[in-house]
Amino acid sequence: MSESEKVMLPNSDWCFVCGEDNHAGLQTQFYVQDGLVKARVSPQAHHCGYKGVLHGGVVASILDECMGWAAARKIERFCVTGELTIRYRRNVPDDRDLICVTDVERANKRLVLTFGELIDDEGTKYAEAKGKFTPLSEQETLDVDAMLNYREGDERVFEKLRERVEGKL
Repeated sequence: MSESEKVMLPNSDWCFVCGEDNHAGLQTQFYVQDGLVKARVSPQAHHCGYKGVLHGGVVASILDECMGWAAARKIERFCVTGELTIRYRRNVPDDRDLICVTDVERANKRLVLTFGELIDDEGTKYAEAKGKFTPLSEQETLDVDAMLNYREGDERVFEKLRERVEGKL
């Protein structure tokens, strides 16, 4: 993968952030670019806490999900959020596309420390976050993975895990 080339990650039908069939959600898709996990988000009026300003919980959801994918890619296991700290820098408008950019600070088999930010195309930073994620078991990871929607060219984050686990059977 060349620098700046995008490789898409799978998504689901139900998720608030990436669910294709969740019409109340954000319906975004995560991707990897320049080694970072990212998502482009196009908020709508029904995502606002008050007119024109994205709800803080929606901002948290975007950062949480994107950092969760960064953690999952790093250790090849789905993770759950243990702790999420967000610094809201300014009101997040609903009239522009936003980009969530995340990466992993440190990881081991029990804990993944992540960070991320929510910016617009001009680089204005609206929020930044740090997260602590703990991995699901191998089987739980594969169970969730089996429910995801993969398209041609999507990164198969858990393929090696699947081969290793199924090879044990």
